[in-house]
Amino acid sequence: MKTKILSVVTGLVLPIAANASLPFVGMYQTIDDETNSPKSIVALYEYADGNESKLAGRIIALYGADGNISETLSNPTRIADAVRGAPKMVGLDIIWNMEWDSDDLEFGDGKIMDPKSGKVYSSVMWQDKNTADKLNVRGKIGPFGRTQVWNVLDKTTLPSELQNLDTANWTPNIVK
Repeated sequence: MKTKILSVVTGLVLPIAANASLPFVGMYQTIDDETNSPKSIVALYEYADGNESKLAGRIIALYGADGNISETLSNPTRIADAVRGAPKMVGLDIIWNMEWDSDDLEFGDGKIMDPKSGKVYSSVMWQDKNTADKLNVRGKIGPFGRTQVWNVLDKTTLPSELQNLDTANWTPNIVK
């Protein structure tokens, strides 16, 4: 009898867990630390690493000096010349290997890259309890680091080519 109950419970719980997506998956607007104006749009996406689901982030758009989107995946031009291979900034994975910590309600143990310098840091991400429309993203070396606050974006406010991006098969392309 116990085996039957366990089979039924397992049969109900596993499909739910398998289809659950990670928190924070979506589109975010980054803000320039110096000018306090929009800098880029990053898509945070889920990917499989063996049997684990992890979070990564890819730049999908850049803003111009006028505050409007100037580059997207269909027209990347700016180069991340401090990054090995000098890839285009748009399309560059800048976050990878982030693991969900359900006790602390944050992602950690991952990496974040500054595309201007090419430097890679440890990273942590969390949402404040009172500001669900903001995401705190911290790059750090040991106890020292810097936290940026990213704005959650509604897909309908994005250019049409970015509204229905299919990230289901994306995996991080890590260049260090």
